[in-house]
Amino acid sequence: MEQFFTSTTNRFSNYRRGALLLALVAVGPAAWGQIFGPVSLYPTGAGSQPVGVAMGDMNGDGRPDIVTANYAIGTAGVLLGQAGGSFASVSTYSTGAGGRPWKVAVGDVNGDGVLDIVMPNMILRNVGVLLGQPGGGFGPLSSYSTGPTSHPNDVALGDVNADGRLDIVLADDLTDGVDVLLGQAGGGFAAVSTYTTGPDSNASCVALGDVDDDGRLDIVVGNNNSGAAAVLLAQPGGGFFAVSRYSMGSIGGVKVPNSIALGDVNGDNRSDIVASIINMGETAVLLGQAGGSFATVNTYPAVSGSYPLGIALGDVNGDGRLDIVLAHSGNDAASVLMGQAGGSFAAPVLYSTGAGSVPHDIALADVNGDGRLDMITANSGSNTVGVFLNTGTFTPLATTRPTAAEVSLAPNPAHEAFTVQLPASFQPTQAALLNALGQVVRRPAAAGAHFQVETAGLTPGVYTLRLYSGEAVLAKRVAVQ
Repeated sequence: MEQFFTSTTNRFSNYRRGALLLALVAVGPAAWGQIFGPVSLYPTGAGSQPVGVAMGDMNGDGRPDIVTANYAIGTAGVLLGQAGGSFASVSTYSTGAGGRPWKVAVGDVNGDGVLDIVMPNMILRNVGVLLGQPGGGFGPLSSYSTGPTSHPNDVALGDVNADGRLDIVLADDLTDGVDVLLGQAGGGFAAVSTYTTGPDSNASCVALGDVDDDGRLDIVVGNNNSGAAAVLLAQPGGGFFAVSRYSMGSIGGVKVPNSIALGDVNGDNRSDIVASIINMGETAVLLGQAGGSFATVNTYPAVSGSYPLGIALGDVNGDGRLDIVLAHSGNDAASVLMGQAGGSFAAPVLYSTGAGSVPHDIALADVNGDGRLDMITANSGSNTVGVFLNTGTFTPLATTRPTAAEVSLAPNPAHEAFTVQLPASFQPTQAALLNALGQVVRRPAAAGAHFQVETAGLTPGVYTLRLYSGEAVLAKRVAVQ
């Protein structure tokens, strides 16, 4: 296996470095209670070492496709989804000679209705953008500098300045902060601005979400050296307030977060922080509080020596609660921690990704169209992606929703607000309005079957209204002008 680091990366976490090179014995037989079938492996190219994965319909055929960050060969790999949840052979696209992409994100950065690929290049100190083409494939690479002393290693996309364009946000472990490149007309990006996450913080991972319910996207970062989650709340006029830090815990030593995600795990309509702790084999959960603060961390053990890296959130067992999925490089496995009442989680259930696979990242998507979330892993050791089809026997929530004819959103398109009218049989207890990236931008009070959602100040575009009632979830699109 090629050495992953040069002298320019000497501040990268020793825990992560060690995990990269581990390829231990695969996990044993599947544990009781699992809901995923055995892994199907798809090559990403000889010597590619995929370390990041994202999902999106890249060719507009209605099926999720896999996009990987191929560290060793400096490419993005695209595997197009096929009928039944299988995938075509990989196509690769360069992210620059000598590039070392670590993570990958997909989104429509130029507003043409086609998904684009964004990847941070650590060694080249830039971020590469591949614009999707309407007929399939991608245009030539565009690269944007992240600064001469930067080392970008994680990426998130979101409209952080509310101008209707997607912006790039990067975790940067050399600048001890986040690098923000604001989107411009036509899909270009402005010069980088950097916001500190604290001295010697070693920012390693990033997520975006509205954690203080003000309608603006905030930044949450995992800091390796300080073992904390750093939160930068968005300012009304643009930019971000000074960082607030929340400990990931100190028992047994400083916790080293590798990946971070945001989601409402306890059903209180606030964003919670969930992070993988690589050196302790743990999962850290910080429940959101009023005003964008967070409670003391709760930790959930994984398996000793498992080195959890990538993390994702989704309801994989159909009970209406978010579950945690993790990629473990140390024991060649993915794990699932089922969400419980009140925002706690059950013990992990392991799924083998194959001997010597060394999975680094993980994503969730319904790849076979059955209404259930499937798991996808980026396996750096075996140069593959692994696909676990969800074999759960639960009825997908989609089949319990009211039909579109039973739901009224008016006016649609909306300007300042729209009114929701639901059938009497569907009484929501929670509601959330999400943008095209799945980020919550409004949390209206769901008062019975008739209530109003304010849209004043939102960027024009297509949004999704989600309504929750027990185990039933309703999703309805609305255009905002």
